[in-house]
Amino acid sequence: MKWLETIDRYRLAVAGLALSVVLFFAVNIFSNAAFQALRLDMTEGKLFTLSEGTRNVLAAIDEPIRLRLYYSKLLGERSPRHATYFERVRELADRYGEISGGKVILEVLNPEPFSDTEDSAVAFGLQGIPLNNTGDLGYFGLSGVNSTDDRAVIPFFTTERESFLEYDLTKVVFTLANPERKVVGVMSRLPIDGGAMRPPFTQTPAWAIMDQIREFFQVRSLPAELREIPEDIDILMLVHPKGLNDFTLYAIDQFVLGGGRALVFVDANAEVDVPPGGRMTSLPRSEFNKVLETWGVRLASGKVAGDLDAARRVNVRVGGKMTVVDYVVWMGLSRNNFDTKDAVTGDISLINVASAGVLEKTKDAKTQVLPIVSTGPRSMGIDAEKVMIRPDVVGLFRDFKSGGKPLTLAARIKGT
Repeated sequence: MKWLETIDRYRLAVAGLALSVVLFFAVNIFSNAAFQALRLDMTEGKLFTLSEGTRNVLAAIDEPIRLRLYYSKLLGERSPRHATYFERVRELADRYGEISGGKVILEVLNPEPFSDTEDSAVAFGLQGIPLNNTGDLGYFGLSGVNSTDDRAVIPFFTTERESFLEYDLTKVVFTLANPERKVVGVMSRLPIDGGAMRPPFTQTPAWAIMDQIREFFQVRSLPAELREIPEDIDILMLVHPKGLNDFTLYAIDQFVLGGGRALVFVDANAEVDVPPGGRMTSLPRSEFNKVLETWGVRLASGKVAGDLDAARRVNVRVGGKMTVVDYVVWMGLSRNNFDTKDAVTGDISLINVASAGVLEKTKDAKTQVLPIVSTGPRSMGIDAEKVMIRPDVVGLFRDFKSGGKPLTLAARIKGT
């Protein structure tokens, strides 16, 4: 009888194992069918969890967008970090294809030296980096085209910008899905777009920043006095607003309240706003606090920022001798001064600033005022009049008294 019990136990074990195998395959088949679109992101920082903004962009695509990911295998062999980053880029782009319902099409190419694929990468404007002494270049970039042959390019995926991968990739897709350029309305009494401002009315070229903006947007100059912002303006850019009447201020405020976006550049010491000969009849400062305060922020009255740690060293003559002094209102701001999590400032390593104004959050602010550029803690607000004409560089350094907290130089304002 014992041998019969042994056989029964053996049969039960085999049957149990067989049932386990059947259940294993059944669960996997059911899961694949029922939860095909469900994914769990366990990576640190949620690398593959897309933002709502990206999902909205992908859902709104009307026509196919073809992405070509150029990646040199030799680059991955020489740099394991780039190899890992390539896998992330490829998987994220594949995810874009899934969410867009196949509208985003990914093609991975290996641009070997002297190949047609390398010629294609160069033609799209991708950047190669030297891999060896023979001059071979490695590529790791992306080009995108839509049905009307509009193009968008990421010349090279730098590992320093890896935290902004979703932003950069979505920007390419959005640009191709919406080839019509946004319109930037520029309002300023300064000749930033060229022209003449005061006698003798000599023509001046446009500022370099305007050429950069025109690479991505349509630019329209707006008069300094108007009753409403034109409906086709997507972004309003105000540079050193000054002397605006109440109708214009109201139009600007209504544009923002209606959902429009504004870039506002205000200054407590606009060095460029100086008449010929240097004779000033009024302080060269912006006048926009009337509107800014309704948004929860103000430009500190008559103050410029000084930073002891970021101060640039300059040569000055003291007692007939040249000496080196830290000019506290001329600052060389580094990554410690930027919000590295913000897409605007996250990739900036250095900005030189001269006599910058200070932004202050109002006490009753109902908006979010998020600093994106700030001084260091050893800073203070300095009277703007002290730096306007023949500043005492040594005196400013000697009289410097740290306030013990950073000062906001640029901020993002969000909210109702």
